[in-house]
Amino acid sequence: MRLNWRWTTLFAIAIFMVSAVVMVLTRPLLPIDETRYLTVAWEMWNDGSWSVPHLNGEVYSHKPPMLFWIINLFWTVTGVSEFAGRMVGPAFGALSVALTAGLARALWPGDPARAGRAALILATTTLYLLYGTSTMFDTMLAAATLAGLWATWSLSMAPRRGAAVALGAALAFGVLAKGPVILVHVMPATLLLPLWADRAGRAPLGRYYAMVALAMALALLFVSFWLVPALVFGDAGYREDILWGQTAGRMVNSFAHGRPFWFFLALAPMFLWPWGWSRAGLGALSPRGQWATAQGRFLLVAAGSAFVVFSAISGKQTHYLIPQLPVLALILSRPAILPGDGAWRLAPILPAFGLVLGGLLLALGVLPDTVTEGVGIGTGGLFMAAAVTALAALLAVRIRAPMIAWATVAPLTLLAALLIARHELWLTHDPARIGAFVATEAGNGVATTDRKYAGQFSFSGRLTEPVTVLREEADAMTWFGAHPGGLVLSKKPIDAPDLTLALEERFHGDEWFVYRTVPSDGTGAGTP
Repeated sequence: MRLNWRWTTLFAIAIFMVSAVVMVLTRPLLPIDETRYLTVAWEMWNDGSWSVPHLNGEVYSHKPPMLFWIINLFWTVTGVSEFAGRMVGPAFGALSVALTAGLARALWPGDPARAGRAALILATTTLYLLYGTSTMFDTMLAAATLAGLWATWSLSMAPRRGAAVALGAALAFGVLAKGPVILVHVMPATLLLPLWADRAGRAPLGRYYAMVALAMALALLFVSFWLVPALVFGDAGYREDILWGQTAGRMVNSFAHGRPFWFFLALAPMFLWPWGWSRAGLGALSPRGQWATAQGRFLLVAAGSAFVVFSAISGKQTHYLIPQLPVLALILSRPAILPGDGAWRLAPILPAFGLVLGGLLLALGVLPDTVTEGVGIGTGGLFMAAAVTALAALLAVRIRAPMIAWATVAPLTLLAALLIARHELWLTHDPARIGAFVATEAGNGVATTDRKYAGQFSFSGRLTEPVTVLREEADAMTWFGAHPGGLVLSKKPIDAPDLTLALEERFHGDEWFVYRTVPSDGTGAGTP
């Protein structure tokens, strides 16, 4: 029985949200990104600085404030809650699934079933599930990208002011979500209308580009409502970073995440897993076939331009292309995508088998324990992961509806991976192990010798004051003497007579030591 596209879309959203809840509940808040972003949101909640975000008491210029605003909006309803804060990313992930279906309906009004297929493909693409269920900016940017492309397609059909306003709002939201990078995801397709639109059906170019100019002006106007106060209240360093450093710096000469130009090409199998891992999926990616229609050209220009630009820039991270996964889902949503019989049915299950095999080798000691920081693999989790993988293989082979069968592959594979890694994650990556201790004894002050402290424990400990960063030995000595009973966090042992070790925990690949200061005996502090 063929499902109505609306029901298929709702089914896709349900799969995504159930997977998100399971993943959020089965793994801790992960450093360094998730801990940092929730700390920024917490400091915004605590100090009321809405225009200029702060991290550990200092201006945070690396990202715009939209994520932190929305986390705070959630908290106004639920109260300050880690779970509520971590559900903001998945909420926009679900919105992007719905927007993907909507854009598919606009692109192919005569093929409503394609909207449901596109939504289901996106919701069950592995990398989208992985990053879309994290506290990051990528699902927000994906939603803005989809809205911008939808508005562009509408403008190409009929250049009305309503579509221009929608395009401007989408661009503004994207800038507030992650910065000017939204222009890379949307504007090539918007500006290159003559390249992809059919001459007979496209809007008059003069009128079209006038509406695009209006959209850009509106986007600038919308962003200025935040940007002007931020530039006024932020310091000179904030103004430089927010206007230039965090965009041009990454593109021209990356100060972080520098990787070779072929980085994203090497990751192509990951972006295509599981829906591109079939003969039909690979066939759908044929540029010749896509270029035959205006819709195909539109999607190829959008995805291809983003791929080329991000490959050319200096800084690269896997999640930079997550906003293009909806476009990939639309390309893969053609009717012939249904996986065939035989070995192709099991192809996407191979990574799950590889995970279980790797976990077994770790548990048996065949692989070095440096992979798991010496913690090891829980046998119970490994056994359950093997059972989940067997279930995924059984469903892929036995379910008659191939789309439904393959929709289970990514969620079950990620569940298997979490079951294997769960033991280590909670023992070595949970900030609450240190944060909870610090929270109970923070009254006399908290300091750290880690010069790169990024708020790892500030949200978990609900700290209401910044952690003092002790950059020099003299600063440390002064702070020790001025804060009897205070706590000092360090990645290295400190030999000082006025410190006593209160806690030692492994966290994110480092051994952390928490010391308590005691009144000095007059001999002075030791060397940190």
